[in-house]
Amino acid sequence: MPIFMNPFRKADVHDFDGVFVPLADSRRHQSVAAEYDEKKNAERTNSNEEKKLDSPSSPQPGYGSLTVEGLRSEIELDLQVHGHNTPYDRKSALINKAIQDIGMGRYQWSLFALCGFGWLADNMWLQGVALTLPSLSAEFGPSQNQVRYTTCATFIGLCIGASFWGIASDVIGRRLAFNMTLLIAGIFGLAIGGGPSWIGVSGLYAALGVGVGGNVSFCSDSLVTRKAHIG
Repeated sequence: MPIFMNPFRKADVHDFDGVFVPLADSRRHQSVAAEYDEKKNAERTNSNEEKKLDSPSSPQPGYGSLTVEGLRSEIELDLQVHGHNTPYDRKSALINKAIQDIGMGRYQWSLFALCGFGWLADNMWLQGVALTLPSLSAEFGPSQNQVRYTTCATFIGLCIGASFWGIASDVIGRRLAFNMTLLIAGIFGLAIGGGPSWIGVSGLYAALGVGVGGNVSFCSDSLVTRKAHIG
């Protein structure tokens, strides 16, 4: 693995071993195959077909093979069920089906745990600002009305972070951007404890908000659709 990684270099799928799998060598996930069979059987029942369609290529218990015709049939069936048929819906259905076929493996569970730190930073620091206001007022002397501008500084950083990292993630990639947001939140979160003045603490909270404001949007991008609710 190279020591220095160019964040602006466009990656190719062949740069990552084991990522690119030919369609003929890929396998269906058990839950995806079972869901498609259920939809297909329901469609046959509702249409009252006289001739039952043979399904020699139906997946075997556990996994089945993938074909272009089979994927097209599944996507067409999904579009009929949801009642939407636009190019965007077709692309979304194909991507979601690919993510479901990948399944919820060790990488996805590790990603789920990592994304939990993003949600933790977001919720913890929004509560932490309110909890530190009385201490800031007692330590540095601003009035109770004046010290509330610390929250304003935090939300200014949140707005900047949400605007910046959404664009930056498309340029440098979501993994690097998400790790950078957690790094920024960690560094400035620790620095707040040693703030020299109320103005300095407010500035550190604003810098903290730049990191916290960008990490939540990345948390559910790579989770399987079936388990996205746990993110």
